[in-house]
Amino acid sequence: MSRHDNMFGRRDVLRIGGLGLATAAVITACGETDNQIGRVGSVSTTVPLPDVAVSDVTLLRTASSLEHSIINVYSQVIGNSDLLDPSMDDLFRRLLDDHTAHAKLFEGLTTDAGGTAWTCDNPKFDDTVVQPVLERIIKGVPATTIAPAIPPSDDPRRDILNFSHGLEAMSAATTQSFVVLYSDPSLRASGLTVGANEARHAALLALTINPDRPGGWVNFSDAVNAEPASPPTTTIAPSTTLQNIANAPGAAVPSDSVPAVPQTEIPTVTAVPSQFGSLAAIQIVVGAGDENGTRLKVNLETPSLNSFVYEYMQPTC
Repeated sequence: MSRHDNMFGRRDVLRIGGLGLATAAVITACGETDNQIGRVGSVSTTVPLPDVAVSDVTLLRTASSLEHSIINVYSQVIGNSDLLDPSMDDLFRRLLDDHTAHAKLFEGLTTDAGGTAWTCDNPKFDDTVVQPVLERIIKGVPATTIAPAIPPSDDPRRDILNFSHGLEAMSAATTQSFVVLYSDPSLRASGLTVGANEARHAALLALTINPDRPGGWVNFSDAVNAEPASPPTTTIAPSTTLQNIANAPGAAVPSDSVPAVPQTEIPTVTAVPSQFGSLAAIQIVVGAGDENGTRLKVNLETPSLNSFVYEYMQPTC
């Protein structure tokens, strides 16, 4: 062993830190022989992460996984009058049928590309988006030692419609973003077809949520010839301290004379949200507000590397 084997450059010191350097120095100084003399402690073997690449199969499996996540949401709300107006059951059945067809399309393309079709929900998307949103709408948040409980949504039907619109818009943006990543040009037409269909879903839901025309059609802040909006009115949030005093036992000020804490504003959705298909995050706001009136805000984004369904992953459904 040359003396250079025991040396660390400035970059190494900064990278592994003082403790890591000390440990490395001890192990290096002691060395390792066939009899394991000089080993400091017992360290388990590190399992290396698999080498992965974002292939066409990865993209197709990710696309089908998101379709199944949306199918799961719609399956829970159809027929549940607490979450969805019964008059919209047929509309959501049509949406569900379309997503089922899209999932089967991507699964078939995955097989054709030599991969194993993914027929389950997207695990990352479910854990970080779907379950937290549905729980906030349906159950609220239990109390903790530092915060009071947050009740279920004050308008579950409103929240489900807005969440569904966000899912459709995100799905359309995802298929659009994947088109330029496919190495096989034949996959691009299928991706664009699905994306256009899901963009129409989002537009239809926007008009259902916001039927007042032209308000439901166009985002005037993005329209070139839009008239300037009226100056917004300023609302001063009431004092939380005043709320607490008014609600306290024996308070001199009746609680019903104190204005309620303003809730987070629900974003307005439109059929044409921008001048061209945007890949920006779609923000949804759902649930009842906490003690400060803050509702749950979630950004729905096209999949990133940590939510892709890579070829080494095995379905668990």
